[in-house]
Amino acid sequence: MTSTGTAVRPSWDQLPAPLRDGLADRLGRVEAAEVQTAGFTPGLAVRLQLADGDRVFVKGIECTHPLANRYRDEARVVRALPSAVPAPRLRWDDVVAGWVVLAFDDAGGRHADLTPGSADVVVVVEMVAGLAASLTPCPVLDVPDAGKELAGFVHGWRELAAVPEPPADPWVRRNLQALADAETTWLPAADGATLLHGDINRSNLLVTGRRAMLVDWGQPVRGAAWIDVADLIPHLILAGHTPAAAEAVVAGALGTALEAAGADDAVVTGYAAAFAGYWARQSRLPDPPGVPHLRAHQARAARAAAAWVAHRTGWA
Repeated sequence: MTSTGTAVRPSWDQLPAPLRDGLADRLGRVEAAEVQTAGFTPGLAVRLQLADGDRVFVKGIECTHPLANRYRDEARVVRALPSAVPAPRLRWDDVVAGWVVLAFDDAGGRHADLTPGSADVVVVVEMVAGLAASLTPCPVLDVPDAGKELAGFVHGWRELAAVPEPPADPWVRRNLQALADAETTWLPAADGATLLHGDINRSNLLVTGRRAMLVDWGQPVRGAAWIDVADLIPHLILAGHTPAAAEAVVAGALGTALEAAGADDAVVTGYAAAFAGYWARQSRLPDPPGVPHLRAHQARAARAAAAWVAHRTGWA
């Protein structure tokens, strides 16, 4: 099973006392705190057991942190989600002792097991495939369009082709120009009227029995529903599926979403190339503060996405 987290999160006792006290004022006395290690940001993420028996999930980050607006975006989006969307209810959001804080119903459950043969895979695919029915038209005002927003960062091969040190992977080196040419071909098919989660990965998928939930709505875009479905494929590969098996798992859902967008299957190849390039480019950057394992994770993700591209193209 692949790891769900790369961040080092503060324990409850490591939090500033004014923040702990402020949360207790809002929530009631805290009996137990279970820090959640999944995810890719260094903020607070904790399940709290309260003295009255209630349970709540709290996340937050200092207001001055570069990612603070992402937390504010998440609160704005989750407040507007239709009740049919499988996401935990936001109880409140506020600034507490200089931290942006969001308090949710505790969804419980566990992170999805996406390995081959897991029953969670079908549950997750069905949930993600069903999102568009509740999220079209986009229920949130003022979210960016996918084509414009994703074009700004989901790429990387053209930049890597221009640096002195070429990628280490021999297949990537042989096909670097073709990858650079392919990584923008999907953009005309990206726009649409659906609210997209924008960050489908195992750390954001919770499963309880036959029910899957989607958390962390901090990267929303308005676009074509096929994008969220396609995002599952490299994460299935990371979890141990072959590219062919990963595509087979989502084939029905992805085909339906592509047809609804009036797009053909070729756009998925371009999207796969773009995500492989993004991860490869990002993996070369220094680790951000508090997230010491992120670049190694992105390097693994880049290899998974490159294998996906190789499967789709047959490039030698």
